[in-house]
Amino acid sequence: MKKLFIQRLLVSTLLMVLGFIQINLDTSEGFNFGYVMLFIGGIILLISIISYLNPRNKKKIEKEVSKEYDERDILIDGKVAHFSMRFLIYEILIIMFLTNFVVIPTNTALLIVLISLIISEFGSRKYYNHVL
Repeated sequence: MKKLFIQRLLVSTLLMVLGFIQINLDTSEGFNFGYVMLFIGGIILLISIISYLNPRNKKKIEKEVSKEYDERDILIDGKVAHFSMRFLIYEILIIMFLTNFVVIPTNTALLIVLISLIISEFGSRKYYNHVL
């Protein structure tokens, strides 16, 4: 597996260097394929790094993670999700009521909903961590 990583790394580096050279030396008016070579080299480099860094021993990592994630965390996640859902329902009802009187653009309404949900989830998670 290590040899495959080195081969991918060399091929991606070669493609990126050739693409960079072609970009700098090509004086034609049309499409420059150096950008394509540079892009493909970057994609191959990214894929090779991700596949190399991917954990090899997934069962060992899952056991360590499962020890840390106990029933208290499951309870907190459930309560936070329940609170967030109720908060979302109330907020949508308020926005629906307000749109009868005031014109609210869709993007603005969605931004308000997203920001308020982020704040409410953060606050409720802190609250339930403190209380439970």
